[in-house]
Amino acid sequence: MIKDIEGKLIFMTDPICSWCWGMLPEILLLRDTLRGRLGFEIKCAGLQVGSQRPLTDEQSAHLITLWQQVAETTHQKFAFELPLDASFIYHSELACRVIQIARRYLGAEPWDLFHDMQHAFYVDCRNLGDPDVLFDLLAPIGISIETFSEQLISDEIVNRTRDEFSWCESRGIQALPTLFLDLGDGPALIAGGYATAEILMPEIKARLTTH
Repeated sequence: MIKDIEGKLIFMTDPICSWCWGMLPEILLLRDTLRGRLGFEIKCAGLQVGSQRPLTDEQSAHLITLWQQVAETTHQKFAFELPLDASFIYHSELACRVIQIARRYLGAEPWDLFHDMQHAFYVDCRNLGDPDVLFDLLAPIGISIETFSEQLISDEIVNRTRDEFSWCESRGIQALPTLFLDLGDGPALIAGGYATAEILMPEIKARLTTH
């Protein structure tokens, strides 16, 4: 007899969040371990949404320093370089729209795509604000360039993306990543900021046992 899914874990995150990249292996480990009991959702909060100016040298240096701290703590891989593309703007709205497109197209959470996007940004130094790069990452799911181009600017995808930003903002939590557990009574905070699966697992299992 297959046991019913008991709830869901919600990973509040962003494709260009460095601490989220650092924590992603821990989330995937939780997912592999608990997939028979919990669903796993991605909620994109959006970073630097609306930004239209390139980073200054000082801002770039600050980011690289932050990434070094994340790497030291999490042992996740970083190239410690920003995209060389002259059009690069540090914001994530287009990348978050692509998550919505993939979710709609697949009918499931696009965990593989999310990993590939973060790897592309932090390891391969690719510009996640470039539609050509985003299509290249999304193409393996089988979507056509015509459908992708239409969906990327469609009212439906724009509105879904911004509704997700609003959902994250309504939680009243500034830190990313944030992990919530929803067992039917709404999302309850599990972790605000980086945490390992080893630390998180006992807390999650305790709540599953007592709900």
